Amino acid sequence: MVNHVADARDTTEHYLENRLEQYRSWYDSKAVKMKKKYQQTQVMAAVGAVLVPVINNISIIVPIENWSVDIAKFSVTVIGILVALAIAFEGVFHYREQWKNYRSTEQYLETQKQLFIHGIGDYSELDRESAFRLLVNRIEGAIAEENAVTLNVLTRVESNNV
Repeated sequence: MVNHVADARDTTEHYLENRLEQYRSWYDSKAVKMKKKYQQTQVMAAVGAVLVPVINNISIIVPIENWSVDIAKFSVTVIGILVALAIAFEGVFHYREQWKNYRSTEQYLETQKQLFIHGIGDYSELDRESAFRLLVNRIEGAIAEENAVTLNVLTRVESNNV
């Protein structure tokens, strides 16, 4: 005889551990990575923007054989390029947008998991099978929506670079 209650629990546990938690963890790690990249580009741009006028007002001339190199002018050029690159990278890769999207998806998945496990909110009045179907529907919908948003960002990036 097949134990449908045990099968349902196994299916639920399998989904929670192997699908929901896998994606929640992935979104969490991607959010951390994108936040770090966003903050790095912002710090690089801010520090560079502050340094350029300061360095521009000094002159450090170093004689090299028959040449004289103005280290300050060279430094301003390099820093200016780095600032432009930092701003361009954010404009192309949208680190902030990706970070927020990944974090909100991760938080949504975790919230739905907790509501389901504790039978709270929309899950409170449902039998276990109906609650599980609602959970799967919401989780898969959130994953599909996040994928669509990411593809939209990547498509927008490709369109801007053509």
